[in-house]
Amino acid sequence: MNDLLRLTVAVSLLGAAIAQSPAIFPAEYSAVAEGPLDSPNLPLAYGTSRVQLVYERADLNIPAGRQIRRLGFRQDATFPNIEAGRSLQLEIRMGLTSLATTAVTGTFDTNFTTTPTTVFGPALLALPALRDPAAPLPNGQFWITLTTPFTYNPGSNNLVVEYRVYATSGGGAPFAWRLDRADYHSPTALGPDGCAHSGGQLPRLTVDPVRTAGYYSSSLTQGPAQSLAVLAMTTGAPLTTPFSLQPFLPGIATACRGQVSLTNPLALTAVTNSSGGVYYSFFVPNSPALYNDLFVSSQAVLLDFFAPGGAAVSNGAQVQIGIPPRCTTVYAGGPPSTMTSGSASANYCPVSFFDYQ
Repeated sequence: MNDLLRLTVAVSLLGAAIAQSPAIFPAEYSAVAEGPLDSPNLPLAYGTSRVQLVYERADLNIPAGRQIRRLGFRQDATFPNIEAGRSLQLEIRMGLTSLATTAVTGTFDTNFTTTPTTVFGPALLALPALRDPAAPLPNGQFWITLTTPFTYNPGSNNLVVEYRVYATSGGGAPFAWRLDRADYHSPTALGPDGCAHSGGQLPRLTVDPVRTAGYYSSSLTQGPAQSLAVLAMTTGAPLTTPFSLQPFLPGIATACRGQVSLTNPLALTAVTNSSGGVYYSFFVPNSPALYNDLFVSSQAVLLDFFAPGGAAVSNGAQVQIGIPPRCTTVYAGGPPSTMTSGSASANYCPVSFFDYQ
């Protein structure tokens, strides 16, 4: 086999492997082993019911033109008990909508822009037990193989998946079957220690996860008491490799090293309390396009007359701003053929998997 033929085969095999990799929604949950919330019984355990999940395409990493062949969910891994499955008489429909998830209504049919396609059933489906050590689910996941794959060509539209449960082996009543559920993803990280102030303590800076339309919050502890504390901040970049501050604060201790960029930094000022603590907070606007995954890196500079160079610094702290899951769930209990409307729950998102080819 010549080199060109080997390269062609290798590229073809790689493309096939990539095509068979399942997409996860929200997309950023590929790095999240377990969401912070759970879905007690939606979308499959609400009894006799009609349930829609509307997914925004921005968070759905499926190339246009591919066929979705399986739908999956994963069990909530934090709940300690086994939850038995049930048998369902189930139909699944898929289609597209021009509505953003924030505009989805409780009227099921008007949420479809395209005519939905029945991709499963109506047919029997047996739900497995969750968190059963005698019969563990592979990777904690449960899959439904579609009888009719759905060709995903969203254009400017979003994806709608509708679950119609006509009957259950539990007499049609809802039952507990907890699935993993997403929330905003906002990872944080702390830099190395700063330097001690004249009282001998190392100032400690922490930062909380934050989302758009929420409040950025960071706390300083172990600083000098009743002293000016300047929180130097930079946006759009993580913490930097520690660098010397002596060119900027002559005489400062060698251990006092900078961890945020000094190019056009922002600054929040406050005075520490009698224990050397201070709290910083500000509102993050509800603009996902501007702020989703944006880094905010910070480090406190503390004035201290008796410290070398008259100052000490904390460790650095960074956070990436998250956004609520771009998914809306619409649900109603009762015979699916008679349920025309239900309750719409924005940002309600069981972690979902899509296997495509």
